[in-house]
Formats: sequence, structure tokens, C-alpha cells
Amino acid sequence: MFDDPIIKTKILEIWTSLMDKIYIPGSLEKYISFLPILIIGFVITFVLTPIIGNIAKKNNIVYVPNVKRKGKKFDNPDKAMHKGIIPALGGLGVMIPIFLVTLVFFKIDSITLPLLIALGILTIGGVLDDIFNLPAKVQFGIQILAALVICTSILDLESFTIFGTSIPMDLLKVQPVIGKFAFSLTFPGDLFLLCWLVFCINSFKWIGGSPGLIEGNALIVTSLIFIISIRHQVLFSSTLSSLIVGSLLAFLIFAYPPPLIMSGSPGKSVYGLLICTLALISQTKFATTLILLLLPTLDAIYVVIRRYIDYKPKNPLELMKISGTTHFHHRLLKMDTPPQKVFWIEFGITLLIGSLAIVATGALRYFCLIWGIIFIIAIILLLKLKAAQKENSKSHKEESSESKYSY
Repeated sequence: MFDDPIIKTKILEIWTSLMDKIYIPGSLEKYISFLPILIIGFVITFVLTPIIGNIAKKNNIVYVPNVKRKGKKFDNPDKAMHKGIIPALGGLGVMIPIFLVTLVFFKIDSITLPLLIALGILTIGGVLDDIFNLPAKVQFGIQILAALVICTSILDLESFTIFGTSIPMDLLKVQPVIGKFAFSLTFPGDLFLLCWLVFCINSFKWIGGSPGLIEGNALIVTSLIFIISIRHQVLFSSTLSSLIVGSLLAFLIFAYPPPLIMSGSPGKSVYGLLICTLALISQTKFATTLILLLLPTLDAIYVVIRRYIDYKPKNPLELMKISGTTHFHHRLLKMDTPPQKVFWIEFGITLLIGSLAIVATGALRYFCLIWGIIFIIAIILLLKLKAAQKENSKSHKEESSESKYSY
């Protein structure tokens, strides 16, 4: 709640007293009251990002197009479709404000502690990946460890509501208390939550193949979670989501194509878990969360199915190792769509579908989900068809008149 005693700072009080002197419509006041938090996030990220970029450059922690990172055999150089040598580690410019503000503004309790630990695991793992290019198995293990921290916290997925029918997910529940910290284990809720978090980490990570995409999508989704948090009067997710919006706005100044820096793994590996956890804290319904993450979710499902058909891996770990260029943004780029247009296309789709999730209630929410799925699948199939037509036209142009009759 907004009167929650865990808040330590006087910033909101000072801002509220200032706003009392200015006429603001009541419907907007509760949103504008978080503007100082947004500005804090913007300023810290704006200052930190160039510093982090310089450190990455000096230590050769960079992304080089069409080159295997660190010469590792498992890396696919074709997925690096940017131009020029770009410093990595940029996600630290967004993550550092999150750690600072959480520690300064809030008590360390049964929600903030597991969130900080999980984000810390992914952030450190992301830094190591940017430096050493970690194998897929190691990255996957880090993701599972971070997700398990959230699953064992008091954040539970207790039920699903589908078309008015509630499906219980807490058939077995244990709630141990260790010292001042409470934990919660539910079955099958935590098992599903573990799979959902790991899936979201990777599906969100995979849309980062073109400059600015993952940051733009994260900006839209986090902004919408902020609105939901305000509606439900959840102080922690309202504060943190407004901070992240400010940080991402500042970071996009540097990451918008052509980029000066990239989020790298310290950003790409973290955004999915952060968004899903904030959605859980803000009491966002699962159907609404799914709509917010519909584009990366469907793109990931399409890519996984495609890879399974093409490579026929023996197990899921082998599937995770495969790194290709079949994502939605890759198809746009292969059609000679400029990276700036790719950014705005995905930004617009996420904004359109996400906005529907905010205004829709009840059965209308599921209607939006179904039509959103149809809309995105239609776009993916249309892009595939156009890409195939373009490849055919290229092969016809390259074929000479004599070659048609050669053996």
C-alpha cells in the first residue's frame, strides 16, 4: 500500500508537498507522484552508461559483428548483425540504480532480499558471460538458480483463472521461517513458476539481436506494469517500475540504433526475470502478463519449434545450445529493413498489444489474448513468406541464361 512503512525516503513527501501547490487532475496525481523516482533512474543511468562503456572498451569487452565471441566454437557469428565494434556490459547502467534504490528506499525483507539475490546472480553471471562468453549449460544453470530463489520466496502462484474458472496451484504448501525471513514452497505452483521464469528470461533475452529492441520492449512492458501497480496500490513495484522506466529511457539514448553501447548479458539475461517478478508483486493476472510478453513469447515458441524441426536435438539442453537467425527481428533485417525501423515495428506491436491488456477486463482480456496471438503469428508467417520470395528472386537473378541449360 502507499502508506506502507517500509519506505525510508522523504523524496515522495517533498514532491507531494510541491505538487499540492500545483493543480493536477486527481486521476493523474498518483502517477505523477512517482516522477522523482523516474528522474533518479534516468540521471543515474545517464551518468553511469558512458563510464561503463569506456571500461568495457578499455578491457576489450565488446561485440564484434560476424566474429565468434572469444573464438568459442559454440558461438554463431551470423547472429551479430550490428555494425562496428560496440562495448558490452551496458545493462549494468540499468541494474546498478535498481540495487541502489532498493537498498536505500526499502527494508531488506522477504520480498526485497530474494529479488536482490536473484538479480545479483543473473547480473554477475551476465558480466561473466560478456567477459568469457559462457557455454549455454552454464548460462542455463545460472538462470535456474536465480529462478529458484524467486520460487522459494513468499511470491507464490497460488491459482490460475481461465474464463472465470480458478485452478488451484497450491495443493501442497510449506511456509518455513528462518530468522526474520519467511519462505514459501507450493506445489505445483512453484514448479510452473520456475518453468515460466526461465522461459521468460530466455524469450526476452532472444529479442536482443538488434540494437535497442530488448530495451524498447522492456520500457513498454515496465511502463504498463507501473500503471497496474498504481491501480493495485503496490508501493514496491510502483517505485521500482518507475525507476526502471527512467533508467531505460536514459539507456536508449545510447542504445538506439546505431548503438554506442549494448546491454549485453547483464541486461538481456535480467530483464525477463525482473519483469515477471514485478508482475507477480503488482498482482498482475497471469493472462495480462502473457499479453504483455506476447511478442517475445510467441517468437521464442516459433524459434524453438523451428529449431526442433531443423536440428532434431536429443534433449532440451542441446536445443538451448543452438544459436540461429530465425527470430522475428532477424527476418526483418534480412529483408533489408533498417535497424531503426525494426525497433519501431517491435516497439509499436508491443505497445499496441500491451495497451489492450491494460484496458481489457474479464472475458475481453482473453479475447485480446487470442487475437493478439493470431495477429503476431500472421505477421511471423507473412515475414517468412516474403523472405522466401526474396531468396527465390535473388537466386533467379544470379542464374545466367546459359546456366539454365547446363548439366
